[in-house]
This record gives sequence, structure tokens and C-alpha cells, in this order.
Amino acid sequence: MNGKAPGPVAPREPDGAVVRPTPTKTLNELDELRNQAHTGPQVDPELAAAVGFTHFDVTSSQDNLITVLLTREDLHLLASQTLVRVRSREDNRAYLGVVVRGPFAEPNAVPANSTMAIGVVTHGKKLAYTFDYHGRAEIEIVGEEVEGTLKPPRFRPRPQSPVFLLDEAESARVLGVGGDMCLGLVVGYEKMEARLNPRDKSILPRHTGIIGTTGGGKSTTVATLIHRAQADGIATIVFDVEGEYTHVDQPTDHAAMLEALKRRGQRPQGVKDLHIHHLTGRDSLNPRHRNKHSFSLKFSSLSPYALAEILDMSDAQQERFLKAYDVTKLLLEDFNIYPQTEEERRQVLDVDELSTGFPHMTIDHVLDVVSAYIYSLSDEGKSETRGRSRATPRKQASLLEENDDAEADPDVTAKAPSRGLMLRTEFKSNFGRVMARVMAQSSRHEISWKALASKLHRLRRLGIFDVGHEQGVDYESMLTPGRVSVIDLSDTDSPQLNNLVIADILRGLQEAQERRYERANAKDQSVTPVLIIIEEAHEFLSANRIAQMPVLFEQVAKIAKRGRKRWMGLVFVTQLPQHLPNEVLGLINNFVIHKIADSSVISRMQKTAGSIDESLWNRVSRLAPGQALVSFSNFTRPLMVAVDPAPVKRLLVE
Repeated sequence: MNGKAPGPVAPREPDGAVVRPTPTKTLNELDELRNQAHTGPQVDPELAAAVGFTHFDVTSSQDNLITVLLTREDLHLLASQTLVRVRSREDNRAYLGVVVRGPFAEPNAVPANSTMAIGVVTHGKKLAYTFDYHGRAEIEIVGEEVEGTLKPPRFRPRPQSPVFLLDEAESARVLGVGGDMCLGLVVGYEKMEARLNPRDKSILPRHTGIIGTTGGGKSTTVATLIHRAQADGIATIVFDVEGEYTHVDQPTDHAAMLEALKRRGQRPQGVKDLHIHHLTGRDSLNPRHRNKHSFSLKFSSLSPYALAEILDMSDAQQERFLKAYDVTKLLLEDFNIYPQTEEERRQVLDVDELSTGFPHMTIDHVLDVVSAYIYSLSDEGKSETRGRSRATPRKQASLLEENDDAEADPDVTAKAPSRGLMLRTEFKSNFGRVMARVMAQSSRHEISWKALASKLHRLRRLGIFDVGHEQGVDYESMLTPGRVSVIDLSDTDSPQLNNLVIADILRGLQEAQERRYERANAKDQSVTPVLIIIEEAHEFLSANRIAQMPVLFEQVAKIAKRGRKRWMGLVFVTQLPQHLPNEVLGLINNFVIHKIADSSVISRMQKTAGSIDESLWNRVSRLAPGQALVSFSNFTRPLMVAVDPAPVKRLLVE
């Protein structure tokens, strides 16, 4: 003790903290800040509507991508794919952009990966304290607004430029998603629908690919597209290899689909005017449908070159097939089957055998000639040939002249042998003439001829060609406005047979649409748009066979190119796009891409659909069923879309 009286003791809080009065200077500074907040400059009303501001660029910044920072309160205003307008204040330029990454939440003051931030989050149960945070988003500049038009940007928005959210009406206009045909809702918006104008020549006639793994929603997309196209008066033809769409005239009864339709404010509804077509001798998965038609194919309508490719003939077999085909043409004229008139003789000159076959020729005609070749190479046939070879050239030539039966030398005009060769067609009435044509274009290699005969016999046993009581496909009726024609191939159990049917019907549809287009033009009228959907397209045009099928591909390419001008659009549907050749993918302008899990397939598709940015491709492997990356020529940019549920009944087949 020093003898002095103790001074006053500062009062203490219960926790032991010493309470000291706030210094007068500090109180005065706080009062001044408070007064400035009330009386200082007010926020610019225009800036009050901003959802964020552009950030400074860093060394990792990319061309056409801008970072936008936004407050915690405005974070909910931006969503993926939303459109924004950036007003660059320093140079008075305006840009339109779309959110391609984020928005992400980041803590203020410290990095998100700092020890302090991680500690605060992981100890959230124990700590009342946390950081305030802000939002960050990446936007892609769509273009610069110049006098009401959107032009490619030459500059970048300056830092600290305000960013404004476009409303849905303006966003829809900028994105080009208007039209009568709705595909679904654009992801990132409450009510914006992805729509198409089916009467715009730059859309549906520019062919479409519907791609994705099994279970991703392709079939639902196809069923929805069928319903929308029919409602718009489009003639729709579906090559249905599984029979999934044979009941689309009935409303869906699938519980999940009914619930999804209810959420969209839609109702189940079947399409009108459904017609089902199936091969003769094959069944349909809707056998009691009132508009069910069986049909056979005409051998004469198939290109011999395409037929050789589809049947996978070897080079030797194809050479002999084409030789037999040429001899058959000569015999058809010899036997006065075709051509018969001068007009038909002129028509023969216009036959393009890369696109179609020879009129009135049947598979039995060709088989008769092939059998004659095989017979000529047999021991009995060789003996017959040696006997003929002793005849004079004048007598041999007489076999090839019209009405030469009476004039021909009895030693030369051979009768049909009692064994070894049985002809099925009109050719059997003059075996000698058939053999004379065969000998005039002689051939060797009996084994190749027998292999060819085996393939043609298997094709004939299918019973699909030139069936007497069966009609061919009525292409004109298929092109009726608003009609849905399903080609039910579910009972064929043969990709080769399916390819024969698809190739033949595609050619017939193209020719019929050509005629309709010319008639409409002559009357200054519009022609009915046609949509042709090919399921399992990778089976029809396989990448590992495209080198062996150049004629078939050229047929499809011709239909695709000419179809654009004649309102005929093709839709290729596949879960194996890696099996489609680049030549086919090159025909596709529009894409509906559902979930693809294989990164190598995504990488290949990126090269094909170059207009789709990487940020969207990164989401393809994680898409939910029914969601799709949609790129149509009328859209300003590709969009993520929740495709509408199908209101029609679709068979769930394995």
C-alpha cells in the first residue's frame, strides 16, 4: 500500500469485459456518416434496376465471355440461359448477353477456398457467425445492339457496367423462339416456350437429328413432334421399327405422362387421321386399327445398285447381278413385255438406275436369267452350248430378232430341257431366246452365280415383291395434309428388309412430292409440308457400311437436298450417333440432343454441331429425362429445353 486512497473502479460486465464510453470524436464521425446517408447523392434510378455489374478482366478471361458480379439480394434474379443487356457506360455501347455459367455464390472479403471460409461452413452448427456473400455469373455476349439490330461485337463491355435483366417477352423475341409449334419450356424461364414456325422453309425442311441414349426422352420427343405436326396440317410419315407409334391416335394413359401434362396445363389427346402400313405377310402391333393397309414392294422401283448394296453383295456377285439385270432388260423387250410403244421406248431412255429400277421387271425375271447362267455353266448346259456353237452366226443372230420362232433353225432353237432348269416367267415360252441372250454375254465362275442366286432366292422367299393381290404404297394419300402414316416394321425382324422398305418408300415419297410441288407451283399455291421420321437411323445408314453403300447414301442425300426446296424434311432418330457416318450428320441442320453419357460421342457431336457452345455441351451428360439441348436454325442460339410431355399413347416396347 502506498497510503493513497483507492480511485473509482470501472464497472465490469458479468463476463469480465471492461466497458468504456465511446470517444466523443468517434460518435461525431458516426453522426456525420449517418447524415450523409440521408442527405447524400441518391442512387441513379436506372442503376437501381441493374441486377449486377461487369467485373474486371483477368489473365484467364476469354473472348466473348464476361464476368458479372451481383449482390446477395439480386442473386435469385439471374438463372442459366437468361438474357441480359449490358450498358457499357464509358463508351455508351449496349450489348446483349446470355448467362452460360452460374450464378455462383462467393463469400465477401475472403476467397471461397480459404481456410477461414471452409472453417465457417463446416462448423455451421456451432457458429452463429458467417460471411456475407455475393454472386458471380459468366455471360456470353450474343451481339452488340446498333440502331435496333444485333451485330457481332467488336469490343468488350467496360468494367463496372450495369447489367439489366430482359423480361420474357423481349427475351423470346431476341432468342427467336416464336411460332405456332411448341416443343417445350426453355430452361431458366418461368413461362417462355421454345416454338417453331412450321411454315418457315428454313426450319423443318432443313433436316433434324433427335439424338440421345435410351431412356433420355427421344421417343417422347418424337411422339410430341408427331402430335404438333399433325395439328399444324403437316403430312407426317414415321418409319417405326418397334411399333411404338402405332397407337398415337389414342390419348396417353401413362400415369407419369398424365401428371406432367397436368403441370403444363395440357390434356391427353390422340392424333387425328392415323393410317398404319405394314408389309404383306407381316403383322402390325395395332392389328384392329380401322385404317390399316398392307402393301408389297415393286422390284422394278428399286435401283439395282442400291439393292446390291443393301443385300451386301460382294464385288463379284454385284458384277454378275448387274450383268443379269442388263440381259433381263433385253429379254423384256424381246418378249414384248416392256417397252411396247414408242412412248415407252422414249421413257426407257430417261430411266436413272441409280435412283430406280427398270419398269415391269420382277425378281422372277432376274432369277430366270441367273438360273439360265448357272445352267449354261453346268455339264448339261455346256453340252447344249457346244451344240449351239456349231450353228452359223446368221442362225444364232436370228434368235434375237422379233418373231423368229418359225424362221430359226430347228437345230439352233432349243426347247426347254427336261431337267436342270425351270423358268417361272414368260421367258419359259422361248427357252432358246433366253439362252441366246445369255450366250451373247457369256460369263464364268459358277460359284459366284450360285451365291448370287442364293441371295436372290432368299429375297424372293420374303414374299414382299410384286404380290399379285396386294397394292403398292399409295404415296399420294400419305401426303394428305394432317395425315399421320406409320410404317410399322416391328414384325420384319431384319435390318436389311427394313432398309429395302425405307429406301423404296423414301424414293416414292420424293417423286410424289415432286409432282405435288409442280402442280402447286403451276396454280401459284403452296404445297403441303411433309415430315419424314426415320427411327433407328443408324441401322439404315451405318457408318461402317457407308463406303459399301454409296448409291443408297446418294439417294438419301438427293432426297434431303431436293426436299429442302419442296417442303420435305427428314428427321433422323438414333441412340447411337457414333454409328452414323459424317456424310449423314452433314445433312442435319437442327438438333434435339438428349442425354449422352459417352464423352467420346459428345466430342464427335461437338465437331458436327459447331454452333453449340462448350458450356451447353458440358451439361449434356447430366440431362434429366425429357430435357434436351435444342438447336434450330431460327433460334438465335442453342437452348436447354424441357420438352413437352407427349399427349398421345406410345407403346413402351423392349
